[in-house]
Amino acid sequence: MTQNTDNQVYRVIMDGYFLADTSKTQVVRKLKRLFGATEEKILNMLDGQPTIIKNQLPKNRAYQYLRTITNAGAACHIDKMNMTGPEETTQLPVHIERISEIGKIDPLGKIKESISESNSFSEDMRQELLEMDQVHNKSDLVIISLFIFLFLVLIATVIFLSLF
Repeated sequence: MTQNTDNQVYRVIMDGYFLADTSKTQVVRKLKRLFGATEEKILNMLDGQPTIIKNQLPKNRAYQYLRTITNAGAACHIDKMNMTGPEETTQLPVHIERISEIGKIDPLGKIKESISESNSFSEDMRQELLEMDQVHNKSDLVIISLFIFLFLVLIATVIFLSLF
């Protein structure tokens, strides 16, 4: 079983569109901060075409990227990649080569720029992941505290009413 999980890596793919009930300007601002990229580059990533954000990530890291990008308001998904065999996808096969990348392809079809360089997240992204995890943990604590408070108020009300 350990051998099987060692071979499981994932890639993060931004679907190219905004999630419902999100503000375009707010999503662009958040993604600019996450990726450390220009507004033009972010808008190109949200043009309706899928973009590979990161390759060969362990499952937990891929889900961190997924959660952060979707919390920013952009549609995103992950695909499982198998290092020893053919790739498995969670959706129908999609041609994910970017139209904007065509100019970067040499006659042999190799991309001149390294994908890992162009798709690496900035230090801001790492910081945002940490902040979002902290906010998530704090919000869970607040919700639990509210439920406990409401339960105690309910008990106090029942005791008070039973006295009369």
